[in-house]
Amino acid sequence: MKNLLLLTDFSDNAFAAARYAAQLAPLWGIEKVVLYHTYEVIPTVGTEPVVISNSEILEEKQKDLNTWQQELMLLFPEGIAWKSVLEEYELSYGVNRTCAEEDIDLVIVGTAGKSGLKKLLLGSNTLKLIENCHTPLLVVPARAEFRVPKKMLIATNLKEVKLKLNRLLVNASEVLRKSEVYVVHVTKEDPANKAVNAEITTMQDLLAPYHPIYSYILNADIASGINQYINENHIDMMVTFHRDKGLLSRIFNTSIAQKMAWKSQAAMMVIPVHSG
Repeated sequence: MKNLLLLTDFSDNAFAAARYAAQLAPLWGIEKVVLYHTYEVIPTVGTEPVVISNSEILEEKQKDLNTWQQELMLLFPEGIAWKSVLEEYELSYGVNRTCAEEDIDLVIVGTAGKSGLKKLLLGSNTLKLIENCHTPLLVVPARAEFRVPKKMLIATNLKEVKLKLNRLLVNASEVLRKSEVYVVHVTKEDPANKAVNAEITTMQDLLAPYHPIYSYILNADIASGINQYINENHIDMMVTFHRDKGLLSRIFNTSIAQKMAWKSQAAMMVIPVHSG
């Protein structure tokens, strides 16, 4: 992972995510950081949204972006190439466009804020970004304290295992090699059947070089089961897949309903499984 896209809405939580990224940079060999902000001013005209360009807003945000870049450069290792991008696009579209243009390997985003990333992780914007982002996305909770990712957890629903793990290994095999790998499947009922057993065999074959620790947990609340496992095993980072819509929705909705705000404090890497 050489090229990083760092999303910001100029909030404290976005800065916390950037600080987290700065500490990851020397560990993961980051060579380029693109600092990215997008905003939309969308009044309703009839039934069609219209984006209004405002030169004063643009000038103010560019100043903010430049200030942020200067502050962040002091946190990141020397020798990293920097670029800032300010746009007026819908978030998912703008992120994918920039990732393609800048050959981005990883997108990093914080968990709450304003403007273009409003209610991130607490509403539909994050789910939409996760569903549509073509690049691995690292979500950093607001309360996360940086820990060297020595323990990586792969959360699986034991569906499409080969497709998902192949995509993970293409994007993050070096990251896994530097970590202890844990794999957890949380389910409401005993999943034992021929189809599931075949997926388990495939998973064990693909992950054999990383010597993972496997756990299969019965829990009526899948999100709580994962959070409990993360806390009990001191997991530093969780890996999941954007095609697991049900799993991701339960994680986020549960955190809202119970005001958990992702209590595990573990960063979450979302691996896309669609073609970019």
